[in-house]
Amino acid sequence: MPIDVRKHYENPVVQKEIAYFCRNRWVAIHCEEKTDDNRPLLVRYERSRPLTIESSNDVLRLLKRFGGLRPRTFYATASLYYKLKTKNDAFNYYENVYARTPTWDIDSKPEWWKATIKVIEIIVNALKDEGVSNSVYIKWSGRGAHVHIHENAISNEVYEKINPINAAYCIVDYIIKKIKTSILKINSTFNVEIKVENLMDPQRVFTAPLSLHKQLDVVCVAFKPYEIDDFDFNWTNPDNFKHNPNWREYDSGEADALAKKAYKTIGPYPKESKKNQKQLKLFKLHKQRELDFFIKPPMRHPSPLHFSLSALRFNPNPPPLNKGRKFNRGVKEAFLKIEDILSHFALGNIDLDHAVKALNYAKNAIIPFQNYSAEDIDKLITLYNDAINLLLRLKKPSEIKKWLLSNGPPRVSHIKLEDFFKQEE
Repeated sequence: MPIDVRKHYENPVVQKEIAYFCRNRWVAIHCEEKTDDNRPLLVRYERSRPLTIESSNDVLRLLKRFGGLRPRTFYATASLYYKLKTKNDAFNYYENVYARTPTWDIDSKPEWWKATIKVIEIIVNALKDEGVSNSVYIKWSGRGAHVHIHENAISNEVYEKINPINAAYCIVDYIIKKIKTSILKINSTFNVEIKVENLMDPQRVFTAPLSLHKQLDVVCVAFKPYEIDDFDFNWTNPDNFKHNPNWREYDSGEADALAKKAYKTIGPYPKESKKNQKQLKLFKLHKQRELDFFIKPPMRHPSPLHFSLSALRFNPNPPPLNKGRKFNRGVKEAFLKIEDILSHFALGNIDLDHAVKALNYAKNAIIPFQNYSAEDIDKLITLYNDAINLLLRLKKPSEIKKWLLSNGPPRVSHIKLEDFFKQEE
């Protein structure tokens, strides 16, 4: 039986743990709703502002706010920020980040959990050898695990000398190099392919404690090194999880010596090489494209003279469905998106399922988050529902084309939007 997502997040303990971890971090919410080209939807902005959680109440508020997208998993950055009011704040990694959580990402599978525990032990023991133990905690994230050092285990004095981005990166890389042979031995002994990765890029997010996994019906539980021998995968059962809130404990400055040694050995992030610079550039480009709907600040525009499906025409040359319309330019673009989808279907470019999914995606994932008036949003959602019902009733491309042509002559591709709506007066 599928898990009741909302019921899980209504638990006050769950809300408290998520809020505590996410405070001062840039939050991301993984949703079950997908884009029209079937990509997972990750929300990182709320009306063009970086998403944040400052209190337990924010958890349910965001579930409701993005309800149409079916939120499921809460993530937060390894970085902690002085402020998160604008996009520039979020991308100001070197001046606006005051601390960072060194994290080892263990890529594994649920059925390999016993071998994964051995890998965790190796990392924890390597850290203990470097004098870091009380500030270490582990999160079982779903398919694998994360080993964290509490960000406050690095003192402000060290952060002033070694930027948090560089400190976290070099610590993680330093330990990975030390344990590489031991990990290979674990893989050979258990016949598995577990990887320990340094994912300390500037925007990296990790699952918040007690958040649900994005796909598996398991919960992200935290525990301390002294509990490693007792861990069982059943701890991740959402209906009866076992979680240690003492993950937040740390000894200030405990990781200072390790940070200094690692920085001297590894150096800053990213390494000064063409390969790494290219990877960073591609990473930023990918994120920009992935979050385009939420990054670009929407603008207010006057409503069209009226909203009516009868204003739609058959467009023999509709713009591409993927980013063919810029919703933040105004409600006219959102309205004409219906015409684009119906025309593509009438032309046989997409099938019925694709057309319905494209309308639903725009209705649920884009329109509610534009800076339109509440009245315009309601009208648009009604029109999108009407268009979906029209598709399901007529079903055939030829019938949709016939219906579009019954509204008037085909759309002339060079006509301006303003002229289009004027002709409907």
